[in-house]
This record gives sequence, C-alpha cells and structure tokens, in this order.
Amino acid sequence: MRGRRRLVVICVDGGLPTIVREHDFFDLGRVLPGLPGSGVHELRSIYPSSTAPSHASFLTGTHPRGHGIVGNRFWEREAVADIRRRADDPLASFHPYEASSLTAPGLLDWFARQGATAAAVHFPQTFSRTARQAFPACYCLYAPARDLSVPLAPPADGVAVGRVTLSYLGHGIALCLRLDERTGTITVRSVLAGDGGTRAAIGIGNDSRPGITVDGSRPTRLDIPVPSGSVSVALTCRRVTAGRIEVGLGTAVLTLGFGGIDLSTRSGQGPASLHVDYTANPHHAFHESPRAEWVEQAALDVLEQHDPDVLFVRFNQADHAQEFLYWHAVRGGADERMRAWQQILDVYARIDACVTRLAGAVGGSADFLLFSDHGIDYVETHLRPNHLLGDLGLADRMVFQGDSNSAYLYADSPLAPAERAGLDRALRALDPSVRVLTPSDQEQLKLPVGSARLGRLTVSCGPHIEFQYDDATPTERVASASHGYLPSDPAMSGFYRHFGPAAPLVPPPEDITGAAAVVRRIWRHATRGA
Repeated sequence: MRGRRRLVVICVDGGLPTIVREHDFFDLGRVLPGLPGSGVHELRSIYPSSTAPSHASFLTGTHPRGHGIVGNRFWEREAVADIRRRADDPLASFHPYEASSLTAPGLLDWFARQGATAAAVHFPQTFSRTARQAFPACYCLYAPARDLSVPLAPPADGVAVGRVTLSYLGHGIALCLRLDERTGTITVRSVLAGDGGTRAAIGIGNDSRPGITVDGSRPTRLDIPVPSGSVSVALTCRRVTAGRIEVGLGTAVLTLGFGGIDLSTRSGQGPASLHVDYTANPHHAFHESPRAEWVEQAALDVLEQHDPDVLFVRFNQADHAQEFLYWHAVRGGADERMRAWQQILDVYARIDACVTRLAGAVGGSADFLLFSDHGIDYVETHLRPNHLLGDLGLADRMVFQGDSNSAYLYADSPLAPAERAGLDRALRALDPSVRVLTPSDQEQLKLPVGSARLGRLTVSCGPHIEFQYDDATPTERVASASHGYLPSDPAMSGFYRHFGPAAPLVPPPEDITGAAAVVRRIWRHATRGA
C-alpha cells in the first residue's frame, strides 16, 4: 500500500477539538516522521448538528436545505401507521444514512467524474440499498442487548439440548445450545431460520465445525452469516439450572455490505464488543458497536482487496462514549467525573492507536484528512411530544419523529386550525424553550422549507434538552448527553486535522460545509503531483 498517492478521509464521530488539541490525538507525524501536518482546528457544524446531516454537509458542501438530510431520523410521505410500524426497526429507518436520500450531488459523484476509485467503511451516505451499481462499502447497525432463558429438553445420554429463535434486524436466527452434563460444557450453533422452518444450518464461524464451546464464565463472540451480511454478538452463559440455561446477549451488530465488499469475518473477530463498555455510567447495557479495532481491520482489508484511490472511514466510538459518559464527566461528583473522563480519554486513545496503525500501513505519500462531524453537550431533560398526541386524541393520525433538538410532526392530512392551535399550546406548555418554527425560522436555520421531510410542524427545543419519541412520561429528568443543537453553540463544533503532502497548501475549512471544497483541492494537488 505504500508509495501510492491516495486520500484517506477519517471521521472520528463526535470528536471534541478541546480533547484532541489538549492530548494531541491523531498526530500522524509520530508514525510518519516528516509528514507535513496541521494543528487542530475547530470545525463548525450545521443544524441539526447530528451524524447524518453533518456527514451529508461534509460530502455535499451544503446545508440541509441543499442535501435534504434533516436529522438522524426523518420520514417523508409515509402514512402515520407505517411510520409507527417502522420507527423502531433500525433496518427500516436508516435511510437518512443512505446516499439515495441526498438531494444534492456529493464527493462520491465528483470522484467518479475524476476517474478515481473509492471505498468506505461505516461512513454515512456512501452506500444505498437501491443503487444498481455501488463502490465497495460496508455499514454497521446495532440492536440492543437482551437476556434469554432457554429451556432444555430432558437429557438423553447426559446431553440436554435447547433452542431459542431470535429476530435480529429482519433476520430470524435460532441459537441451539447443547449442554453436556458429563463434562459441564456448553456448545452453541446458529441456525438461519426462514419461511416457517430451517433454511440453512450454519456452524458459527466455520461450517465444518459443529459449533463453539462456550466457557460459562466468559463471553464468546458469535459471528453469524446472514443474507444481508453478518450478525456479531457476544454471548454469555450466566447460569445453568435444572432444565434451563440463562443467557446474556450483548449489543448485536449487523454489518451490511455493498459493491462486492467481502464481509467474511474471522471466527470470533467480528465487530461486537464482548463486554459492557463505559461502566462509569452504570445505567446501561451497551456493548461498543462496532469496535474501533474492527473498523481498523475492515479498512485495511478494503485497501488490500479493492485498492481504492480514496478511502472513507468512520470511527463512532468517541460519540458513543460521550453519549453515555459526558454528563457524568461534567456534572457528576468529583470521583464520578474522574472515572468518566478517564474512560472517554481511553476511547480516544484506542481510536488514535487504530488511526496510527492505519496511517502507517498506507504510508506517507498519502493525504490524511481527519475530522469530526459534531460536538457534544450534556442533557438533563427529555421531552416526549408523542405523549401530547395521546392526550389530545391525535395519536391515530399523527406522530412525532426527528432528532435531538428538532422534532417533526407527520400527519396523514393537513392540520385543522384548531388542531394546530391546540398542539402549539401543548408544546409550549411542555417546556418554555420549545418553539414551533415558522418558515422564516426554517430558512434562517437553512432547513429545506416546504419539504415533506420537515413534517406538518417543525419544533425545536433549547440547550441541555432533548426530544425522545416513545410514549412515556412527557418530561423526564435525565443524566445524558447529545448533539443536534444550534451550530452557534461552540459545544456543537467538531475538529479538523490534515496530514500529507498537500497539508501546507490547503487551508482548513471554517465549517463542515466547506470541507467538500477542501477535499477537492487536496485531490487536485495529489493528482497533479502524482
């Protein structure tokens, strides 16, 4: 891979410029001595400053009014019943991360016109399920951790067998557990279920093996092939009682592949983390999804298999760590703050090590652009506008969906004046910071005025407050963190660093909408010097 003029674009999702600058993370001069590089620059985000809109702005050089990505969650012309049915299904609702949802051309189109090849690892808007032709890309979704109680059939010859069928992101997977009471060992196999029965039996990790033997005291990573890619999940046998095995399954990762990318996973080395991460916050069961080391290895595999001119890579672990820990790091007690900050810094250090190894493998003839799509801030109040719809008797025809600080009301028909007035009063009573945005407000925020993606009403809320879209209590005090607020808030800014031959020649962008032009300038310098 060395000696090639190449561009590697790396997003450290949620990376904070203060942390990167203070600890000098992602200084590639350490692994590639003499490589020109920049300092750490703040990169102002957009509204809403969330992952999907911000990546769209990075790729297209426009605000949401140009690229159409108005949040990590939005709908368009779907019926309310369909939205409610699909909203909690990650596979049915991740269209904001697909290139087909963009309403403006982006860098991928530009690189194709330059005759440059590209590939991507876990980078939003670099893939589409509907594309007839696609370049190599993969993307990860995740499903929550769960606990299972698997009944065992009466033992025969000292062996008891149990089976449980799970649904993971549209795939039916049965886990078959075999307890050998004579040796105390437990063996697990997966069975891909479909059409009312077993369609194919798959030995986890290797078809030639009958299964994986599980140590009941330690988690085991299961990597299960499915038609759309692979599912990776940590399994722990917590307890064996008479006729039953208690099983814990960690956060599961579904990896989707596009453009002929090879998703074959080495047994036990898939993207799911084996343990609950970010334990300074004890009130969750999240396993990192995907692991930073897996993203690094996937990027190296893509380089080896496809040899692209341009590689896009995203590490989202800092964002996850901060979502779980940032409140504890800035609002908790002294010991709590210390533990939370240390765990956040540990995650940055892990990503830094992965980025450093990746850069070392690519070599110093390439340009490396490192950035983050947004910042983070603490949240102490959750607001649930869908609860109001139930109180007003409107839940059968309307639903709120959206992002952290921007909620969109989708309805099967236009709002009657009385309905609009009632909603306006109820929303303002929910919290003093809540505003129903006028078209002028939307224009000022550079949202696509008149787009069905903004719903019948577009609603915003203030700092340290976040919308949630379940039907629980209308307001709740929380110890959380989020992004998506106004780009004028410095807490929402990301960072920018550039290393490579073009670094002294190309000034940094002022905000994330200027990044696409910078990328084009870097590539022009690279190809002129090739």
